[in-house]
Amino acid sequence: MQRRAAIFFLLWAAAFSATAQNGKVFITTLNCDAFFGGGETKMQLGQPQTSPDYWRKAENLVGLWPSNPPAFIGLQEIGGAREVVYLSQIAAARYHHSFQPIFTDTKDTYTEEAVAAVVDLSQGWGIAGKPGRDPELDKALSKQLVVKLTNNFSSLEICVVHLRRPIGKYAKLEQQNQNAALKKWAAGRLAQNPRANVIVLGDFNEAKLPGAATASVAALLPPGGPLRDSFLLASGHFRTHANGRAYDRILFSEPLRQGAAGLKFETAFVQPHTHGKGADKYWFTDHFPVTAIFAPAENK
Repeated sequence: MQRRAAIFFLLWAAAFSATAQNGKVFITTLNCDAFFGGGETKMQLGQPQTSPDYWRKAENLVGLWPSNPPAFIGLQEIGGAREVVYLSQIAAARYHHSFQPIFTDTKDTYTEEAVAAVVDLSQGWGIAGKPGRDPELDKALSKQLVVKLTNNFSSLEICVVHLRRPIGKYAKLEQQNQNAALKKWAAGRLAQNPRANVIVLGDFNEAKLPGAATASVAALLPPGGPLRDSFLLASGHFRTHANGRAYDRILFSEPLRQGAAGLKFETAFVQPHTHGKGADKYWFTDHFPVTAIFAPAENK
């Protein structure tokens, strides 16, 4: 796949409307399961084969998002900027908000899929700096995107990832290296600013249950890691895939648990659907949307 790295911005934002959700911030992640058209890859990954199929899947993916508009949606298995722009347009029609698509190139030379994001500008958030690949993560992660958001009372630094499947000895080691790189990256952000609101979300391809000490993602969590797993704090049984696994996670820094810098974690939820198997998978995705909710908190 040949494409230029690009960041696409909408030119306007609707009026601030976070009060419609009592100031709560919904952060969502979804693996879109090979959402792209022709030409992105020579592999057959279950992607739409015709233009009508493509648009039908795009509508279905946005239809899976939470009923309350997320302020940020991290996306995996995206083909390119075109897909993110179309999803943002469909989201704008669904929620009657202004959505900004964000995309940067992938370094995945196997499937050539990318990660991306969509930001709801109607909730008062702005983008600080230029979103894109972080050089600190470039060597270990082929699919990553870092976006910094700010508003009048807080800020967020969000890293969207799609990690390796741990199939085979070397792939497992590479996945461990990816988690180690994320651990170092998040710890570095907190070393610079102990009150930093850092979120790492996406498809970690973690087949083990949340909280398992032998899970690869455990390296990011206490006692040795700098992040918290939203599933562990919310409690309950979580599955994010049609096969019952919890591949997709939303992890965040301790200040977001404590409410030390404007926002405090409230809960997390998964929205299962019945379209992840058989013929339906072609029209939807076999992953489920994962959402973490953060509520306004007084700065301490």
